Amino acid sequence: MVIHNSVVLITSAGTILGRTLALHFASLGAKVVITDKNAALLKGTYRECIESGFNVCTYALPDDTQHNVDDMFSYIENFYDRGVDILINNWENHPLPTLVSPTPAEEFSAQFSHLVQSLFSCGHACAEQMRKNHQQGVIVNILTNEGSESILGTESTSSMVSGLTKSWAKELNPFDIRVGGILPSVHHSRHDDYQNSFANIREELIRNTEYIVSNDSFNGRVMSW
Repeated sequence: MVIHNSVVLITSAGTILGRTLALHFASLGAKVVITDKNAALLKGTYRECIESGFNVCTYALPDDTQHNVDDMFSYIENFYDRGVDILINNWENHPLPTLVSPTPAEEFSAQFSHLVQSLFSCGHACAEQMRKNHQQGVIVNILTNEGSESILGTESTSSMVSGLTKSWAKELNPFDIRVGGILPSVHHSRHDDYQNSFANIREELIRNTEYIVSNDSFNGRVMSW
C-alpha cells in the first residue's frame, strides 16, 4: 500500500502514540484523520499537527457504538470524496483480570466487552466501506500498555486481539484487504511516556506500523514490541 495521498484514520489519536502516528503519517504525505473520544486530547493532537505544518481532519467520537462509528466513516468519505485506505486501530490496553484476582466476573465481562467493541466497531465499519468501494486497504490493530499490571492480564488481552487479527485477515483476504497487528510484550508505567526508553519504543512502533502498511505480503500476522 502506497502511503502518500492515502486516507489514514488513526483512533485514540489523543494519546502520545496516536499523536506520534498522526505526525508521522502526515509527514509521509497521507491524508490523516484523527479521532478520539476525549475531545480535549484530540484538540491537543490537532494543534500539534497544525503547528508542525500538517493539515489533518478531526472527528470527536462520542462512543464506540456501531452507529456512531459508522457515522464517522460516512463523514470521512464525504469529506475526502473517498473512503479510508488505512485504519490504524490504536487502543490503550487495559489488561483483563486473571482468575486469581479479586475482580468480580461482572467487571471482567464489562472490560472484555468494551475492548472488543472498540476494536470491532472500527474494523467492521472500515471493512464494509472498503468492500463497498471495491478498494484495497489495510487494517492495523495496535495495543499499548498504560500501566504496570501483571503480565498474565496483558497476555490474555493480546491473545484475544491476535486471534481477531488473524481471523479478520482470513475473512477479508478475498476482498484484497490486509490485516496485521502490533501487540505489547513489555510493560511501562504512564510516567515512562516521558522517558527516553519509551520514546525509543514509540519509534519502533511507528516503524513497525509503517512496515505493515507498506509491505503487501504482510497479512494475518502480528508483531510484538
